[in-house]
Amino acid sequence: MALTFDDGPSAWTEQILDIFAEQRVRATFFVLGAAIPGREETVRRMRSEGHEIGNHLFSHRDAAELTADEIAAEITQTGRLIRGIVGFEPMLVRPPYCSAPEAVARAARRVGSLTTVLRSVDPADWRQSDPDQIVDGVLEKLHDGAIVCLHDGESPDGEGLASRDATVAAVAMLIPRLTAEGYRPVTVSEVLRGTARR
Repeated sequence: MALTFDDGPSAWTEQILDIFAEQRVRATFFVLGAAIPGREETVRRMRSEGHEIGNHLFSHRDAAELTADEIAAEITQTGRLIRGIVGFEPMLVRPPYCSAPEAVARAARRVGSLTTVLRSVDPADWRQSDPDQIVDGVLEKLHDGAIVCLHDGESPDGEGLASRDATVAAVAMLIPRLTAEGYRPVTVSEVLRGTARR
């Protein structure tokens, strides 16, 4: 199973990275291009600590409302920003809201050989203030090969809560629970390759 994070990098990303470093866990971060300026060191840290970086487009606009050229431009802009920091462009892309995945997949193939990734478990952490509810939301729907979607950045469209403190607390609680259930969080690429134990 893979833990994934959308909408960062942010100060909450740093806290999540601290938890992962302590617990020796790796995850996949779908980075929002507009959130990168001023957080380049956080993106470098993701990479240096063995996490996977994915592309979450640039502006967090709903891809269903964008033209094919606009989607391609958002993917390209974010990819170039990430490449400028870590030396390569991500091979994974997740559209904001997991919206219009077919259109995003076409645009992603047009600009490179990116794989479009959605989610199979969504505890809606972006609107939860109680970490226990987030943990329960993950564990209730967890399955082998699950791709869990959490959020480490502010809600770009103003929806949901302004803080991700509950998500950070939930991550700290979740890792030991996952281990007790026999799960070992890995990157999305490991799940897609079928090399994840659970």
